[in-house]
Parts: sequence; structure tokens; C-alpha cells
Amino acid sequence: MTLAKGEVVDVNLGNPPNEIKGHEQAFKRPCVVIRGFENLGLAIVNPLTSKRPEYSFYTIVKLHKGSGGLTTDSYALCHQIRTISLDRVISKRAKLDDKNIWKIHAVLIDTLEI
Repeated sequence: MTLAKGEVVDVNLGNPPNEIKGHEQAFKRPCVVIRGFENLGLAIVNPLTSKRPEYSFYTIVKLHKGSGGLTTDSYALCHQIRTISLDRVISKRAKLDDKNIWKIHAVLIDTLEI
């Protein structure tokens, strides 16, 4: 499976309490691909949530319904990036437009202080 930067994929991130700890994102949910490492069978992804955050935090990027095949307004949780096995990918949706990819990219640079 080949994954492109900015592609939205449905991923099984695991179920609490055995596969998830603390405040990690869980369950089956859309994620934005940050980078695919197909030769290693891995990808770095950014989990999304449709639940509007109760707080305004600079690490959250709003994505509108229809972007990347999303069926609801969603929020990229850039403080929750995660490396996953490609075996966790359930399906592909669509790719985000360049504007949204760059928004997430800019927030990740700031979040990771790189």
C-alpha cells in the first residue's frame, strides 16, 4: 500500500484499555498521512476527531466537511501524531488540498519545534 502526504485514511488505532494508554486517540477514525514509509510497513499519521475541542489550542487544525473525503467537520490533533503499522489502515478516502496540508504542516513544525 502506498500512502501520500495529506491523504486521509481510516485507521484502527486500537481499543482502550489494553491497546491505548492515557489520552492517546483510540478506535477507528480518519487520520491524515504525514509520511508513508512503505518499505518499512509504517506511516506517520495525524488523528482526526469530529468532536469540537472544548479548548482553543494552537495544535488543532479545523478541516471542513468534504475536505479529503471527510463526512463532517473535523479537527486535526497535531499534538497526537503517531507512527502506525500499515496493517492498521482500513481504507483510503481522498487527499486534502494543498492549503489544508500546509496548515497542518505549519502547526506540526511549531508543535515539534523543528
